[in-house]
Amino acid sequence: MKPDYFNFPVAALAFALTLVSTALQAADPVPVTDENFARAMNDLAMHKEFAQGADNTWNHHRKPMPLDEQPAPLMNRDTLYSFAMLDGRGDVAITLPENDGRYMSLHVMNHDHVTYKVLYGPGRYVIPADETTDFYFANVRMQLDASDPADVKKVNGYQDQLKVEHLNGYKPESFQVTNWNMEDFAKVRAKWVAIAQQEGVVGTMGTVEHPVSLEDRNRGVSIAEGLLPDKDATYYTEKHEVEEGKAYKATYSVPELANADLGFYSITIYGEDQHLKTDQGSILNNKTIQLNADGKTFDIWFVPESEFGKGEHPNELIIPTAPFWTCFRVYMPGDSVLAGDYKMPELVEQTP
Repeated sequence: MKPDYFNFPVAALAFALTLVSTALQAADPVPVTDENFARAMNDLAMHKEFAQGADNTWNHHRKPMPLDEQPAPLMNRDTLYSFAMLDGRGDVAITLPENDGRYMSLHVMNHDHVTYKVLYGPGRYVIPADETTDFYFANVRMQLDASDPADVKKVNGYQDQLKVEHLNGYKPESFQVTNWNMEDFAKVRAKWVAIAQQEGVVGTMGTVEHPVSLEDRNRGVSIAEGLLPDKDATYYTEKHEVEEGKAYKATYSVPELANADLGFYSITIYGEDQHLKTDQGSILNNKTIQLNADGKTFDIWFVPESEFGKGEHPNELIIPTAPFWTCFRVYMPGDSVLAGDYKMPELVEQTP
């Protein structure tokens, strides 16, 4: 059955609007236009992390996303996040620790929702003051097995070893959110969400070296704040119209990875509102997926919760609602994925 793409719910808009309620209020709200929409959207998201402790240091997300704490649609359990809202008017050094070889990336994104760099693996990385905006977002992703408490604890230990240094004696100041005109913001965002529903978000995260158009940037940030650039991650988001109580199967090809040791892929299932609904049976990744005999494909079984875990099929996900959504993520995608040659399969109804 043919999926629909990016039918983004109004819940995300409500989420964005609530962010400003705790913001510092200026005398005159700043109008939001197409020209500054990406900065406004990013500004509000940055403020949320800042308010939780990311004030020139790290705010660590310590556990896989709890069902009752999802701040926005399409949250994932592939990685744990650590965010820092940094004063970029001085040189900053960010240190990523040694680990056991798992995926670990540092995504540095400026105030205008443009990627400065994505850096991989352990090391000390210096971000020069003249190459970013006055304030910018640093986001570290670390892969984990969300079903294994011991692995979560191990990743927490790696998070504790992250460092931020402000160099040359620079004394950083704290970020202050702009008092945006939220009526303007809602109208402008609704416009770009409607466009994103039709066109998706592929190709919308620009970099300093390879910027995208204002239109592409606005389309992407409207529904997908903080995405990695296409060369670093590819996202396939689909809505599936199904019949309640039925089981379905889809056969996927193994996607090409640019780095087979660090890169990975996963599939996450969501309810009709694009939120996680179950702790079990909500995500599979390349470490947990059982391949078919050909070693090049794998079957994913989408089953009612009453049928989950009976041992009848490998690679099961629980259908939470009818319809439901999936997001297939490829981190460090290979050339064939970047070229658009990798395709999502259709779901096929299974007879009992």
